[in-house]
Amino acid sequence: MLFTNVDEITEERRRAEPGANLKTWQIPQCPFLMECSSAVLDQIRREVETGRNSRRGQRETGGVLFGIHEPGRICILASKPLQCEHAMGPGFVLSQNDEKRLGQLLSAPATDPELTGLQVLGWYHSHVRSKILLSERDRQIHSRYFDAAFQIALVVHPRSDGLARAGFFFREPSGEMRTESSYEEFTIETSPPAVPESKPETVPTQAPSHRRTSSVKPEQQREIICPKCGSEHLRRSHRTGPIERFCGVFGFHPYRCQECLSRFFLRTSSDLVERVRSSPRRRPEERRRARERTRRETLLWGGGILGFLAVLYYLIRDTGPKPDAP
Repeated sequence: MLFTNVDEITEERRRAEPGANLKTWQIPQCPFLMECSSAVLDQIRREVETGRNSRRGQRETGGVLFGIHEPGRICILASKPLQCEHAMGPGFVLSQNDEKRLGQLLSAPATDPELTGLQVLGWYHSHVRSKILLSERDRQIHSRYFDAAFQIALVVHPRSDGLARAGFFFREPSGEMRTESSYEEFTIETSPPAVPESKPETVPTQAPSHRRTSSVKPEQQREIICPKCGSEHLRRSHRTGPIERFCGVFGFHPYRCQECLSRFFLRTSSDLVERVRSSPRRRPEERRRARERTRRETLLWGGGILGFLAVLYYLIRDTGPKPDAP
């Protein structure tokens, strides 16, 4: 769908929302300029925070981005959340009903008066536990429903202080798409009070991008999959309680699926003897410190036991019957 009155629609939106300025991203690897209303970013931040603090546990959220597209530029002016039923866990994994609702959102500009004159520019979703990246299931959603060259993905990671970190993902001129991390991450802050005639704000600094790798070893990713959703995007989870630590002796470790956020146990290492044989040898100073620590613990426990026995002997030595006085 082509629009000839792009500038008129943009100006009309700005007049309708005088307190919402535009944030701009000019990333060298991106073939177009990206602009987004700060009001839309704040709305997405609130949705993500609500899902994170849900009474039914932490839940990931998502939706569709709408705005203006013209050669060399996109401008995000509105967003609509997708009511995910979370049939496969708290992660943003789409069921058949969710996909039907997504199809209705994609055709909303033709029927929704609030979206008149706008186009689908991409989608957004949150990662509650994992970092800012596009997982394998995210890539499938993007390639299936947002296959246009100008359509983008926005990943939001909420923080405990109420703010949120986010990053855009887009197709480069070659058609490739960087998915392991965003070229430029930024913080979504709470929107300031409405000020008339605010000027667009440009992000001054570029956040350093780090290449993120999965915590699961490459050889394990080909063999270990989530028993609930079949995803290979897993990470080791923290052990809680003595029972889980005892299971770790036999090679059973807890894992968390970054797609559906389900938690389960998998045996990913050999038995205790093989692990001890494969462990690196300690250096002489480490062995000496270990011997001193063992000696101190032995003396401490031995002294405590001897002291306990001495007190016990003192208490029971005169408890027998005493002879009558003459």
